[in-house]
Amino acid sequence: MSATPAGQTPPKLIKCPSCAATVEVVDAPSVQCRYCGTLVPIPAEYRPHKPPVVIQQIDATAYTEYAQQMTQSGRRVGCIITAVVLVFTLGIVAYSLFTATTTITSSVTSVQERVQQSLQQSGVDVEAPGQKPGAPQPTPTPGFASIVLEFGGQGTGPGLMDDPRYIALDADGNIWTADYQDGRVQQFDPSGKFMTLIQVPPDRNDYTLIRGLAADLKGSLYVSRGGDILKYDTKTGELLATFAGKFPDAMYDAIAVDATNTLYALHTTASDNALIKLDADGNPVARWDDIVTSINKRDPAMDMDVAVDGLGNIAIVSSFGNQVYIFDREGQFVDRFGQEGDEPGQFSSPDKIAVDGQSRLYVGHFGGIDQFDGSGRYLGSLPIDYQKGSPMGFTIDRSGDVYVVTNQGKVLKYQLTGK
Repeated sequence: MSATPAGQTPPKLIKCPSCAATVEVVDAPSVQCRYCGTLVPIPAEYRPHKPPVVIQQIDATAYTEYAQQMTQSGRRVGCIITAVVLVFTLGIVAYSLFTATTTITSSVTSVQERVQQSLQQSGVDVEAPGQKPGAPQPTPTPGFASIVLEFGGQGTGPGLMDDPRYIALDADGNIWTADYQDGRVQQFDPSGKFMTLIQVPPDRNDYTLIRGLAADLKGSLYVSRGGDILKYDTKTGELLATFAGKFPDAMYDAIAVDATNTLYALHTTASDNALIKLDADGNPVARWDDIVTSINKRDPAMDMDVAVDGLGNIAIVSSFGNQVYIFDREGQFVDRFGQEGDEPGQFSSPDKIAVDGQSRLYVGHFGGIDQFDGSGRYLGSLPIDYQKGSPMGFTIDRSGDVYVVTNQGKVLKYQLTGK
């Protein structure tokens, strides 16, 4: 890592040298990568420096005198109000010697209304009888979603997960999860009962790092590993085929499957980014080079994910760019949205994306999982219980329920409110 040039803002995110994951810059000599556990050194010039704490001595006597002055002022205002009411009332009482009782009542009411109006116009706060000053008014809002199923846990035994990052659903509604480092891919039935374990073999470099997981509607499961794509039978767990990647032209990374069982794979390197479309046999049928950098040259396009809706529209999320890019089924750019920040609908290193049957997009980032409509309008966020772990991957079934896998080895099924 080189020093930050003068006049430039230090980066907020850096890459883990071991797994190339995004790591947030903190004010510390090093930070642990949440993906692979590597301690990543943070150069001193990159670290955010906290401003010095200034302790200011406060003269309590001055505040006491001020409070006394305000109390006396309040009493004076109360006296003025009382005097005004009494003056008007006495005048009315004198006049009442020559008028009927009903006239007196009418006049007093009129005077009270005029006094009330005058005080309000003068800026004096007049409270209605029985009203508590500053009482908050409740504004209940319905929950966006709730957890209706939970299973799993941390570990290496059947049904337990160790650093899981990917989740997919097959045609029968079975749930598949994949650990990042150890090559374990597990199958659970719709209720969360463990069914099958697939041990993904190491790649040509003896690594079992998994980079993507997807399932089609014909009973096939696809696993992206080491630049290759492995195709399995969801019924038997048998390895059916390997779609070999080729450096440097086709190193398969994140993957997705559309409604026609066509496979989409992102190819990302330090110098290139492309989206490759393959048929069920692994034959490339289309390729769009510089899929992101041709639109936004300032986006490094190195940490991305892809999703495809039922119409064939393609969505790509870029972690470094804090952007979602939308393309039509022919790979033509349509739109993009996203802004870095902590407010609702803003992103903080988004690296996961999925789409439901209504073409609504779900984007995962450090701030949680947000839902958007097809035009990028923010709709809401899933409630995250970090006691169950941070979301690492998610997918959506045909009913619109969202399945999330966390870094604590938990699988959580969310059901949207009023979906």
